[in-house]
Amino acid sequence: MNEKEKVLEIIEKKFGKFKPSEAEKQSEEIDDVTKARKWYEEAQIMWGQGRSLDALERFEEALKIFLENKLWREAANTAEKIGDIKFWRERYEEALKPYKMAMDICEEFNDEISASLVAEKIIYTYQKLNQPEKTLPYFYRTLEIAEKFGDAHRAARAMVGIGDVQKHQGNLQAALEAYEIALKIYKGLGSLEQTKLVEEAIKSLRKELDSGETSS
Repeated sequence: MNEKEKVLEIIEKKFGKFKPSEAEKQSEEIDDVTKARKWYEEAQIMWGQGRSLDALERFEEALKIFLENKLWREAANTAEKIGDIKFWRERYEEALKPYKMAMDICEEFNDEISASLVAEKIIYTYQKLNQPEKTLPYFYRTLEIAEKFGDAHRAARAMVGIGDVQKHQGNLQAALEAYEIALKIYKGLGSLEQTKLVEEAIKSLRKELDSGETSS
């Protein structure tokens, strides 16, 4: 034990341990937040340089501090970045937790546009995991937000996605209805390529339905 530690021990025995003042605590919190923001910026650079593991570590440390200090917007952005890196590294199952955290925070604070963007990442992650049935609530949520903000392209994509899942689950009539709604939107937008793709999907699905009726 050095002289400084001995003096500190004597003082603590005599007066008790000193607790930091509220001002000191606040200063420490500010320092932590500044540190976290610096880590976030460093992680962005590392990610751009292809140093994904270093970036992931920095983002995760920054996220802890943002959550502790209730900096929700920064926490949501950081959680999304963590999900992006884990997705890129093909750690799809691990990517879901930070993505869902980011979406929950966005929903809690009525940032529906951001929530919709993260929902699409969750959908793509479940598709990579070959779990299409789990995408359905996220397709419906993106559809709801798209309708609210008049985003016809996103609404059409959501309807196609819903149709795909319904078809996968064997709900052919529900799939057909979803595709027909998507077709109507794409025609209204003048999206020729997307219109053609959906028309082909409908044609194929109607053949399946007709075949089922004939065999029964």
